Amino acid sequence: MEFENLHVLSAYLKKWSYQENRLSFSYSYFTERGYGRDFVDMRVAAPQTMINDFLNRLVYRAKEKGNSTIKIVNESDVQRKLNMFFGKILKEFNTNKRSRGKIRMISNRSMDFYYNDFEYQPLEENVKFYVHLNRGVNKMNGDLWAAAIDDLNQALAFNPDDPQVNKYLAEALVKSHRIEEAIPYYQKYAESENSLQGLNDLAHAYIKIEHFKEAESVFKRMKKLEPDDLLAKIGQAQIAYLEGKDHLSHLDEVFKLDPEWLRTYLKKSWGYKLPGFGSDESKMWNAATASRYLGYDRPFDLTKRAFNDEIPCYFDSEKGTIRFVQAELDNWVEIQNRFRVDGQAYHVYPDRLNEKELEIGKLKRSRAKSKKTTKA
Repeated sequence: MEFENLHVLSAYLKKWSYQENRLSFSYSYFTERGYGRDFVDMRVAAPQTMINDFLNRLVYRAKEKGNSTIKIVNESDVQRKLNMFFGKILKEFNTNKRSRGKIRMISNRSMDFYYNDFEYQPLEENVKFYVHLNRGVNKMNGDLWAAAIDDLNQALAFNPDDPQVNKYLAEALVKSHRIEEAIPYYQKYAESENSLQGLNDLAHAYIKIEHFKEAESVFKRMKKLEPDDLLAKIGQAQIAYLEGKDHLSHLDEVFKLDPEWLRTYLKKSWGYKLPGFGSDESKMWNAATASRYLGYDRPFDLTKRAFNDEIPCYFDSEKGTIRFVQAELDNWVEIQNRFRVDGQAYHVYPDRLNEKELEIGKLKRSRAKSKKTTKA
């Protein structure tokens, strides 16, 4: 009988319910077939009962990916660590439950199975690779981008060509606003996978740093792989929009293929912000002006939608200001109406603005166009 080794890497308490007496854990592991992450929802019971349930479900989910018999590496040590982990959680859970809601948090929520140096140092290099990959992903999930980059770089030192770690490292760098540094890792990920998703990630990284020709080249590669791929078509539409070219014909093409897919994309992923706009607050509208332009009775009605990423805006968290650009609002209205993105018709009301406010919008648009022309 063929055996496949399974290394348990970490466990994390995601949520809990005092009323339902339940706990939910995410966990990570790796086998010869690669890295895996999953979650398990369990009823509160004695620690050993929960340990057995946890490991049985972990093995079952890992086995779904192949026909081998799964063998947990160092199972007795895994059981010992889980016993300590669950024991601490259950102690807090039961104490908090008796407090009738006065204490809601549980502090003991994570377990790294190779946390101690004496456990980590003897490991083989392939195991160390997954330990650092997993720590990096866990830190990304906690928005600890700088720490994630450190661990992912350590993983990369053990396996520079692994597509998964290159992908995660690129994503962490993008989140840290180090987009140009992310490009080589996206490239390696895309070359290794040669998948539409990998190429799409690379193209959008190019878009973020305004390397539109490179992004266009990637989208063409995607169309060669799959001529009717929607991501490639919408990507070409995005580039045309950012370059001030005809983007609507591209969007019309996607709409004919799948209207609902397009509407969802326009709600969640389309980038309305234009190059050259948004760098000077004196040339932007405040919420009061923008709300009158779009026909809202109160600025709050506009800012609420803007904070939900439903309307393009620029928010400065340090100053606590939110600003809007007329050209982007005009484009937003046009796209919303053309494709009935949320089933409503929108209008603009320039007659509600005074001459100075209208001039701000025009000045900003003029300046952005001149920047674009100079760059080209």
